[in-house]
This record gives sequence, C-alpha cells and structure tokens, in this order.
Amino acid sequence: MATRRKGAGGAAAARLGVLAQSDPKKAQGLAIELLAEGGRIEREAALAALAARPAAEAREALRALFFELHADGLKRDQGAAMRAHALTILRAIGDRRDADVAVLACDAHEVAFGEDIAWRLRAQGLMTLADLAPELLPYFAIEMLEDRAGDGEPANTAFQLLAGLEQHALIYQWLLRADPADPLIAGVFELFAEAPRGIVERYATEALRRAARGGNETLATTLADAIVRLEMEACYRAIGELMHAKISDELYHYLALLLAGTNRPPLLALLDEQLHRGRRPRVIAEALRLRPTPESAAILRAWQDGD
Repeated sequence: MATRRKGAGGAAAARLGVLAQSDPKKAQGLAIELLAEGGRIEREAALAALAARPAAEAREALRALFFELHADGLKRDQGAAMRAHALTILRAIGDRRDADVAVLACDAHEVAFGEDIAWRLRAQGLMTLADLAPELLPYFAIEMLEDRAGDGEPANTAFQLLAGLEQHALIYQWLLRADPADPLIAGVFELFAEAPRGIVERYATEALRRAARGGNETLATTLADAIVRLEMEACYRAIGELMHAKISDELYHYLALLLAGTNRPPLLALLDEQLHRGRRPRVIAEALRLRPTPESAAILRAWQDGD
C-alpha cells in the first residue's frame, strides 16, 4: 500500500471544491473515486459535494462506504456523521432498493464513554424509510417511541413521521399507555390532534381530567389550549371541571383569560358558572373586564346585580 503524502487529503479535497464550481460532472466523478479510495478528509469532502448535487451514479459507492463504516462504526465513523451524510444522499437519490441501508441505520446502537452516539443515524434511518419504504416505517417507528438518546430523539422523529403518514391509531395507543408525567405527551398530543375529531375529543377529555387529578398543570395547560383553539366543544365541560379542581392561581388566571378571549357562548357560560359557584370570582370578573364585549358585560352586570 502506497504511503500517503502529508497534506494529500487536503489537496484532493481542495481540488474537488474547485471542480465543483468549474466542472460539476468531473467533480462528481472525483467524488465517487474519493469515496472508494480516499481518507477521512477526502471522503467528507466527497460527501459534501454529492450532497450538493446528488447523483444516481454515486449510489453504489455510497452504499459501499456505508457498509464499510458500519462494520466498525466506533472505530471508523464515531458519531456516525459520515454514515448519516451518505444516507441523506441516498435518500435524495430515491432508489427503493436502499431501504436495506435505512434499516441498518435504524438498528445502529453505538456507545462511547457510556453515551449513545448513534441516535442521529437512527433518526436518519427512519426518515429514509419514510421516503423509500413507507410501508415499513410504522414498524420501525414503533420500536423507537421510547428511544430518547438525544434531545428526545429519535422518538420525536418517529412520532412526527407516524403523524405524517396518518398513523394516528399508533400514536393514540402510545398516549393511552404513557406515563401522565411524560414530558413528550404535550407535543405528541399536538400531532394526534389531526386524528378523527371524535377520538381526539375522547382522549383530550379524559387526559385533562387525569392531568387535573395528578396536578400536572403543564399538560393541563397544553390540553386546554388545544381544546379552545380547535373548538372541541365536547371537551368544554372538562375545562369547567378543571377550574373547579385544586389548581394554582396562575393556571386559574390563565384559563379565565383564555376563555374570556374567545367570547364563545359555551365558554363564557363556564366563566359565568365560576362567577357564581367558583372559589375565585374576582379573577373571573377581572378577565371579563379585560376582554370587554356586550356578552361579557352582560355576565358581569348579572353577577353584580346578584342574579
């Protein structure tokens, strides 16, 4: 094996950068050659060039590189950056036969110093499956709904892709089984909100009641916001129940402002009920005064008159 001259990698990478501007076709050929024979510097430059101009001619070289690196990821591609880059290009090329590479990426678990460092590659694998083999995506996404190696990933990607494929039943199943204190519930519910309205209302009503019983005010706020924003009238009574529960002054005040700002009769009726039978009528009165409308004024007059 010939000894590599010092600086040769940088020179080849620089030449590739020049060719990318002056002769893209020749640059493509050089990039493919560097994927097969280059060192890390040349390969990174080749991947960057092909990412800018994905080409089907590079497919076999990209696959070969992925398999080579994957054989010993911790030694040859720690952190999986080059494999993730190669997979992104294969995804752009769009050949369904590369679903096998995506599956390998989904199964990548590599630990260094006690930390999972391949989670980005797993997320990339899911995204590639969504494009190349969407019929397989739900099965692999389900496997990753509890996979939160980095910033909630790749679980977040799995939920988003399931929602994009309208696989709301799988998201519903997760929501029903999730720990009420799970920090992902609020974001997952936002994705689930595109499911059939009756099912969304069914879940939101019970989830809001559970949040009230468990004192989970973060989730209660998210659910109440969504119920009001999406005008889920079947859930309005659950908001009224929440306001009767033992909640913080901050949450109660927020709900009062939220409902008063809509000026919708069913929600104003909840405020009217709180004025007469709630524990904090002055908070309700203040919220109604801050959102003055003929309807809110009428409710305040009736309260002040003792009706």
